[in-house]
Parts: sequence; C-alpha cells; structure tokens
Amino acid sequence: MKNVTQPKVKEQKEFPHILVILLVVLAISAICTWIVPAGAYDRILDEVTGRMIIDPSSFHYLDKTPVGLFQMFVCLEEGLIQAANITFLIFCAFSSLYLLEKTGAIDAAIALMVRKTQNHPRYASSIIVIVMIILAIWASTGTMSYEEIIAFIPIFVAVSMALGYDAMVGVAISVVPVGVGFASATVNPFTVGVAQTIAELPMFSGLGYRILILAVMTLYTIIYVLLYASKVKKDPTKSLTYGIDYSDMIVDEERLNTPMTTARKLSLLTLLIGVAVMAWGLITQGWYINQVAAIFMMIAIVVGVINRWKANKIATVLVEGLSKGVLSAIIVGVARGVLVILTKGNIIDTLIHGCVSLIENLSLYASSVGMLLFQTLLNFLVPSGSGQAAVSMPIMTPIADLIGMNRQIAVLIFQFGDGFSNLLWPTSFMVIACAMAKIPLNKYYKWVTPFLLIGFLIQIAFIYGAIAMNYGPM
Repeated sequence: MKNVTQPKVKEQKEFPHILVILLVVLAISAICTWIVPAGAYDRILDEVTGRMIIDPSSFHYLDKTPVGLFQMFVCLEEGLIQAANITFLIFCAFSSLYLLEKTGAIDAAIALMVRKTQNHPRYASSIIVIVMIILAIWASTGTMSYEEIIAFIPIFVAVSMALGYDAMVGVAISVVPVGVGFASATVNPFTVGVAQTIAELPMFSGLGYRILILAVMTLYTIIYVLLYASKVKKDPTKSLTYGIDYSDMIVDEERLNTPMTTARKLSLLTLLIGVAVMAWGLITQGWYINQVAAIFMMIAIVVGVINRWKANKIATVLVEGLSKGVLSAIIVGVARGVLVILTKGNIIDTLIHGCVSLIENLSLYASSVGMLLFQTLLNFLVPSGSGQAAVSMPIMTPIADLIGMNRQIAVLIFQFGDGFSNLLWPTSFMVIACAMAKIPLNKYYKWVTPFLLIGFLIQIAFIYGAIAMNYGPM
C-alpha cells in the first residue's frame, strides 16, 4: 500500500501575549539608548502645585549612556520595585473583588436584574434601561469588569431573544454598558487611579466632570441600543444576526437562579459603603494609594465575616484572588521597566522634545486629538488599562506640561483612549463575548462602528470642554 502523506494543518497564528509585547518594547527601548541622542530638560519646582515641572527652554544634549542586555533585565527588576505601590493596590483590589465574587453576591445581583427583565416583559425597555445604568455606574468604579459580566452573556442573550430582541441586544445591554462605564471611570483605581498617581495628581480628583461624562455616555449608549432593539422587535429580519441558529444556546439555570440572600445583600452594601468611604477619604482627607488598598482589604474581611466564613477560609480565598491580579500587576511593573531604561539611557527627554517639536505650533485642541488617537492605537498593543498608563503617562505628562495642557486633561485623554477602544480592538474581551453570543465579528463591527465613531466625537467634545475651562485637579 502507498503511504498517503497527510496534508499539513496550517497552524493558526496567535496574537502575541501582552508580556511578550512589553518585553519586545523593553528590548527596543534598550536599543534606542544606543541610537537616539541623550538629552535632558532641567526640572524646577512649581511653588503653586508643589510638583516638579520641566523648564521648556532648558533642553540640552548629553553624552550617551546606553543600556546593555544585562542592564536591561536589571531595569526590569527596578521597574517592578518602583511600581510596588501600584502593583500591591492591584493585588488588594483583585483579591477583595474575587472574595466578593466567591460569595455569590455578584452572580446574585446580575441574576436578579436578568430575572426582573424576564418576569416583566411588558416593562422590558424600562428594565433594560435600569440594568444598563446600574452596570455602567458599577463598572465606572472599577469593581465590575468584563471578567465578571462575560460569564452571563448566554443568559442575557437568551433573555433578550425571549423578549423579542436578538443576540446583539443581549451583548449590548450587558457587556457594552460595562465597557462604557469602565471607560468613563469615575473612581476606577486601575485606570484613573494609576494615571493620576503617575501624573502626580490627587487620586480621583476632577470627579465631577467624570460623573457628567458617565451620565452623557450612558444616555447615549441607552438611546443607541434601544433604537436598534426597537427596530429588531418590529421586524426580526432587520436583525444583524437574523438566520443564525440559536436553538442550542443553553441558559445556566443554576446561575440564573442564584438567590439574593441577606448575606449577599449585606456583602454588596459593604462594597458600596467601602467605595463611598474611599471617595470621601480621597477627596477630603488626602488619602492615596495605601489607604485605598487598605479599604479593599477591609471590605474583603468584612464580607467574609458577613458570610460566616472562618478566618482560614477568608485567608485562602484572598490568596486565590491574588492570582487574578498577577498579570495586571506584573504588566505595570514591566511597563515601568521601559521608563527605567529610557531614563537610564537619558533619552526620555529627547523623545519628549521631539514630540513637542512636532505639535508645539498646533493649538491645544488639535494636539489633544492627536494624543487621543495615540492612546486609542496604543490600547491595541497594551489592552491593560493600568499597564497602558504605566507606559504612556510618564511621556504624556511632561508633553502636556510643555504645550500648556493641564495634566488632568492628559489623564482624561488616556482614560478615553484606553477605555472606549476596548469595545473595538480584537485584543480585548469583545472577541470572547461575540464567540459566546454566536455573533460573527463582522456583524458586531457593523453594529459597533457607528456607535464608536459618534462616541469618538463626544469624547473630543468633552476634551475640548475640558481645555476651554482648563479642567484641573478639583
């Protein structure tokens, strides 16, 4: 018999892991220290704000101080050490939220919202609006993210179809408001908190303007979703998922019927009180990263006690929760390593000087759009909010100083570029969400692209408004 050669199966190319990307950036940064001329600005103390700022007329070139291969890995370690306060905040927050999740409180809250919608189809539109508002506000605090909501997508899809809508509406009333809320970021420690720390701003300062942004973006999202939902209900053939077989979509009845017990109600109340105390302390008492981390740990312990867990169980679950935050924490440290290399090579000011030379003749309004595009594109490569802040804010902050832009506006631009594009880039959770909802990516992009384009214009309007009123620490 002849040996029949089996055709080789072409391996599907994977997108590089975020740590692989950052290590490549680390290596490129080290190479740049051998090529890019070294230079520096003089720093002076701003007596009004108490911050060190750049003297714009002081740029001068220095002798090269290139970073070698061994020193590059030393810089990686130094970056992890320098970012220790942020990484430990991430560990505390993830552990606390993981413990809350293990109590079933988050499942119970989402299941309750879904059941209300399912049990009162006549009021479906009103309940959908309430659900979207709750999810957006919740996500804006950083305590609800894609990881928590994504497991409920099949349930939201099934309920949405039972109410006469389609799978796209199921994703639009669950994942999308979480994405919008996360991007609007009222008191999100992982994005705004990290960015403001690097920019030397009071943590969560400027809250009033971000609350306005959350309200407007949530309202815009609700209108966009309801217009599509209404069109589908009137004529199912208008659905972007029309013709796709959803007969095998299985609803996790056990998860849908997660009861809202007294202990779970008290657990969610503890989280709410904890976030409120956190906001109070940051705004009125001058609290910072260490106090925020402490509040998260206190929330975890109180929630454990409320659920009558023994001390050993609380400790075990907290340790398990640490693993959930490892990637985000390490990303921040590795990203800080890039800054260490650029600083040791004395090229960070040269890069800043080059960027400023390109935009110094532009208005603040034009420069802000360029910065927003940069942050949006950077999010494709670094989809971690805290990681992206660690990469970009050390450069964006002095650029903002040199072009006369308030640092708070630079943080706002980062927040927008990082957050809203999570609903677009395939490196984010939306690929997983669409797969779980059986929505072809081309159909999802057809739905979301107009939404994001209009949203981009709204973002620009808010940035222009911030520039016009010189939005700063408040």
